[in-house]
Amino acid sequence: MSRVPWHLRKVRTLIYVALIFAILGVAVSSALDAPDATHAWVEARELYGLWALSLLLTSMLAGPLSFVLPWVPLKAHLILGRKAIGVSAFVLAVSHVACYLGPTLLRNWSSLFSPGRLWIAGLLLGLAAFADMATLAITSRRKAIRRLGPHRWKRLHRSIYLLLPATLLHATFVGADFGVNKGPDVITDVDAGCLVTMLSLAMAWLILLILRKKRLRWTPAIFRRIR
Repeated sequence: MSRVPWHLRKVRTLIYVALIFAILGVAVSSALDAPDATHAWVEARELYGLWALSLLLTSMLAGPLSFVLPWVPLKAHLILGRKAIGVSAFVLAVSHVACYLGPTLLRNWSSLFSPGRLWIAGLLLGLAAFADMATLAITSRRKAIRRLGPHRWKRLHRSIYLLLPATLLHATFVGADFGVNKGPDVITDVDAGCLVTMLSLAMAWLILLILRKKRLRWTPAIFRRIR
Protein backbone atom coordinates (compact mmCIF):
# COMPACT_ATOMS: atom_id res chain seq x y z
CA MET A 1 0.00 0.00 0.00
CA SER A 2 1.40 3.43 -0.95
CA ARG A 3 2.48 5.70 1.88
CA VAL A 4 2.01 8.79 -0.28
CA PRO A 5 -1.07 10.71 0.96
CA TRP A 6 -4.06 10.49 -1.38
CA HIS A 7 -4.15 14.26 -1.90
CA LEU A 8 -0.60 14.14 -3.27
CA ARG A 9 -1.35 11.20 -5.56
CA LYS A 10 -4.50 12.91 -6.82
CA VAL A 11 -3.26 16.51 -6.81
CA ARG A 12 -3.62 16.95 -10.60
CA THR A 13 -7.11 15.49 -10.56
CA LEU A 14 -8.06 17.84 -7.72
CA ILE A 15 -6.71 20.82 -9.68
CA TYR A 16 -8.76 19.90 -12.76
CA VAL A 17 -11.89 19.42 -10.62
CA ALA A 18 -11.28 22.86 -9.08
CA LEU A 19 -10.86 24.24 -12.62
CA ILE A 20 -14.31 22.97 -13.63
CA PHE A 21 -15.88 24.58 -10.56
CA ALA A 22 -14.02 27.83 -11.26
CA ILE A 23 -15.26 27.97 -14.87
CA LEU A 24 -18.85 27.26 -13.81
CA GLY A 25 -18.61 29.66 -10.87
CA VAL A 26 -17.44 32.53 -13.07
CA ALA A 27 -20.17 31.80 -15.64
CA VAL A 28 -22.92 31.74 -13.02
CA SER A 29 -21.72 34.79 -11.07
CA SER A 30 -21.31 36.82 -14.26
CA ALA A 31 -24.81 35.92 -15.44
CA LEU A 32 -26.31 36.87 -12.06
CA ASP A 33 -24.35 40.10 -11.48
CA ALA A 34 -24.52 41.72 -14.92
CA PRO A 35 -27.53 43.84 -15.98
CA ASP A 36 -27.80 42.12 -19.37
CA ALA A 37 -26.26 39.37 -21.51
CA THR A 38 -23.72 41.68 -23.19
CA HIS A 39 -22.19 42.79 -19.92
CA ALA A 40 -22.36 39.25 -18.54
CA TRP A 41 -20.00 38.21 -21.35
CA VAL A 42 -17.72 41.14 -20.53
CA GLU A 43 -17.57 40.29 -16.83
CA ALA A 44 -16.89 36.63 -17.57
CA ARG A 45 -14.18 37.63 -20.03
CA GLU A 46 -12.39 39.77 -17.46
CA LEU A 47 -12.64 37.17 -14.69
CA TYR A 48 -11.41 34.33 -16.90
CA GLY A 49 -8.49 36.51 -17.98
CA LEU A 50 -7.53 37.35 -14.40
CA TRP A 51 -7.78 33.70 -13.37
CA ALA A 52 -5.63 32.65 -16.35
CA LEU A 53 -2.92 35.19 -15.50
CA SER A 54 -3.02 34.26 -11.81
CA LEU A 55 -2.58 30.56 -12.55
CA LEU A 56 0.18 31.27 -15.07
CA LEU A 57 2.08 33.15 -12.35
CA THR A 58 1.37 30.38 -9.84
CA SER A 59 2.79 27.72 -12.18
CA MET A 60 5.90 29.84 -12.75
CA LEU A 61 6.39 30.60 -9.05
CA ALA A 62 6.17 26.95 -7.96
CA GLY A 63 9.70 25.89 -8.95
CA PRO A 64 11.76 28.90 -7.74
CA LEU A 65 9.64 29.29 -4.59
CA SER A 66 10.07 25.64 -3.61
CA PHE A 67 13.84 25.80 -4.16
CA VAL A 68 14.56 29.09 -2.39
CA LEU A 69 12.09 28.43 0.46
CA PRO A 70 12.23 24.62 0.90
CA TRP A 71 10.12 24.85 4.07
CA VAL A 72 7.19 26.53 2.31
CA PRO A 73 3.81 24.83 3.06
CA LEU A 74 2.32 22.63 0.30
CA LYS A 75 5.69 22.48 -1.48
CA ALA A 76 5.05 18.96 -2.79
CA HIS A 77 1.58 19.92 -3.99
CA LEU A 78 3.00 22.88 -5.93
CA ILE A 79 5.72 20.85 -7.61
CA LEU A 80 3.49 17.89 -8.50
CA GLY A 81 0.63 20.11 -9.61
CA ARG A 82 2.40 22.89 -11.49
CA LYS A 83 1.90 21.22 -14.89
CA ALA A 84 -1.84 20.90 -14.20
CA ILE A 85 -1.89 24.52 -13.01
CA GLY A 86 -0.27 25.63 -16.27
CA VAL A 87 -2.75 23.63 -18.36
CA SER A 88 -5.59 25.10 -16.30
CA ALA A 89 -4.27 28.59 -17.06
CA PHE A 90 -4.51 27.78 -20.77
CA VAL A 91 -8.07 26.42 -20.43
CA LEU A 92 -9.09 29.64 -18.69
CA ALA A 93 -7.34 31.63 -21.43
CA VAL A 94 -9.47 29.73 -23.99
CA SER A 95 -12.57 30.71 -22.01
CA HIS A 96 -11.32 34.31 -21.88
CA VAL A 97 -10.84 34.44 -25.67
CA ALA A 98 -14.17 32.72 -26.35
CA CYS A 99 -16.05 35.25 -24.20
CA TYR A 100 -14.56 38.06 -26.30
CA LEU A 101 -14.53 36.66 -29.82
CA GLY A 102 -17.92 34.93 -29.72
CA PRO A 103 -20.16 37.95 -28.94
CA THR A 104 -17.91 40.36 -30.88
CA LEU A 105 -17.96 38.36 -34.11
CA LEU A 106 -21.69 37.75 -33.82
CA ARG A 107 -22.36 41.43 -33.20
CA ASN A 108 -19.91 43.18 -35.53
CA TRP A 109 -16.44 41.88 -36.35
CA SER A 110 -15.13 45.37 -37.17
CA SER A 111 -15.46 46.30 -33.48
CA LEU A 112 -12.32 44.22 -32.95
CA PHE A 113 -10.36 47.22 -34.22
CA SER A 114 -12.55 50.18 -33.30
CA PRO A 115 -11.18 50.96 -29.79
CA GLY A 116 -7.87 52.30 -31.17
CA ARG A 117 -4.18 51.50 -31.61
CA LEU A 118 -3.48 50.61 -28.00
CA TRP A 119 -6.33 48.11 -28.09
CA ILE A 120 -5.08 46.56 -31.35
CA ALA A 121 -1.56 46.28 -29.91
CA GLY A 122 -3.03 44.56 -26.87
CA LEU A 123 -4.96 42.12 -29.07
CA LEU A 124 -1.82 41.25 -31.06
CA LEU A 125 0.14 40.65 -27.86
CA GLY A 126 -2.73 38.54 -26.58
CA LEU A 127 -2.74 36.50 -29.79
CA ALA A 128 1.00 35.82 -29.48
CA ALA A 129 0.65 34.92 -25.79
CA PHE A 130 -2.31 32.63 -26.51
CA ALA A 131 -0.40 30.81 -29.28
CA ASP A 132 2.54 30.27 -26.92
CA MET A 133 0.30 29.04 -24.11
CA ALA A 134 -1.35 26.61 -26.52
CA THR A 135 2.05 25.29 -27.60
CA LEU A 136 3.22 24.85 -24.01
CA ALA A 137 -0.03 23.12 -23.01
CA ILE A 138 0.03 20.75 -26.00
CA THR A 139 3.68 19.80 -25.37
CA SER A 140 3.30 19.40 -21.60
CA ARG A 141 2.75 15.63 -21.82
CA ARG A 142 5.58 13.09 -21.49
CA LYS A 143 4.99 11.90 -25.05
CA ALA A 144 5.93 15.37 -26.30
CA ILE A 145 9.17 15.29 -24.29
CA ARG A 146 10.11 11.94 -25.84
CA ARG A 147 9.16 13.10 -29.33
CA LEU A 148 10.96 16.46 -29.15
CA GLY A 149 13.86 15.33 -27.00
CA PRO A 150 14.65 16.90 -23.60
CA HIS A 151 16.93 19.67 -24.96
CA ARG A 152 14.51 20.88 -27.64
CA TRP A 153 11.62 20.58 -25.17
CA LYS A 154 13.45 22.74 -22.60
CA ARG A 155 14.28 25.38 -25.19
CA LEU A 156 10.65 25.48 -26.27
CA HIS A 157 9.36 25.82 -22.72
CA ARG A 158 11.79 28.63 -21.93
CA SER A 159 9.48 30.78 -24.06
CA ILE A 160 7.45 31.15 -20.87
CA TYR A 161 9.96 33.87 -19.90
CA LEU A 162 8.60 35.92 -22.82
CA LEU A 163 5.03 34.77 -22.28
CA LEU A 164 4.72 36.50 -18.90
CA PRO A 165 5.67 40.06 -20.03
CA ALA A 166 3.57 39.64 -23.19
CA THR A 167 0.56 38.63 -21.10
CA LEU A 168 1.07 41.49 -18.65
CA LEU A 169 1.32 44.01 -21.50
CA HIS A 170 -1.78 42.52 -23.14
CA ALA A 171 -3.72 42.91 -19.90
CA THR A 172 -2.41 46.45 -19.44
CA PHE A 173 -3.41 47.54 -22.94
CA VAL A 174 -6.92 46.03 -22.96
CA GLY A 175 -7.89 45.29 -19.35
CA ALA A 176 -10.08 47.68 -17.37
CA ASP A 177 -8.82 45.98 -14.19
CA PHE A 178 -5.31 47.18 -15.03
CA GLY A 179 -6.11 50.87 -15.03
CA VAL A 180 -4.78 51.93 -18.45
CA ASN A 181 -7.36 51.16 -21.11
CA LYS A 182 -10.75 49.53 -21.49
CA GLY A 183 -12.96 48.33 -24.29
CA PRO A 184 -16.09 50.18 -25.43
CA ASP A 185 -18.25 47.39 -24.00
CA VAL A 186 -16.86 47.79 -20.45
CA ILE A 187 -19.09 49.86 -18.16
CA THR A 188 -16.95 49.74 -15.00
CA ASP A 189 -14.26 52.31 -14.25
CA VAL A 190 -10.62 51.38 -14.81
CA ASP A 191 -8.81 50.20 -11.70
CA ALA A 192 -5.05 49.71 -11.34
CA GLY A 193 -5.34 47.39 -8.33
CA CYS A 194 -4.88 44.20 -10.34
CA LEU A 195 -1.93 45.72 -12.20
CA VAL A 196 -0.11 46.42 -8.93
CA THR A 197 -0.87 42.92 -7.61
CA MET A 198 0.22 41.08 -10.76
CA LEU A 199 3.37 43.19 -11.17
CA SER A 200 4.26 42.47 -7.53
CA LEU A 201 3.86 38.72 -8.11
CA ALA A 202 5.90 38.94 -11.33
CA MET A 203 8.66 40.79 -9.45
CA ALA A 204 8.59 38.16 -6.69
CA TRP A 205 8.96 35.45 -9.35
CA LEU A 206 11.91 37.26 -10.94
CA ILE A 207 13.69 37.67 -7.58
CA LEU A 208 13.14 34.01 -6.69
CA LEU A 209 14.34 32.93 -10.15
CA ILE A 210 17.57 34.92 -9.72
CA LEU A 211 18.11 33.43 -6.25
CA ARG A 212 17.58 29.92 -7.65
CA LYS A 213 20.09 30.58 -10.44
CA LYS A 214 22.61 31.56 -7.76
CA ARG A 215 21.70 28.39 -5.79
CA LEU A 216 20.69 30.43 -2.74
CA ARG A 217 18.23 28.89 -0.29
CA TRP A 218 16.51 30.37 2.76
CA THR A 219 16.66 27.43 5.17
CA PRO A 220 15.80 27.10 8.90
CA ALA A 221 19.56 27.10 9.61
CA ILE A 222 19.74 30.67 8.31
CA PHE A 223 16.93 31.66 10.70
CA ARG A 224 18.90 30.23 13.63
CA ARG A 225 22.05 32.06 12.53
CA ILE A 226 20.14 35.38 12.35
CA ARG A 227 18.76 34.89 15.86
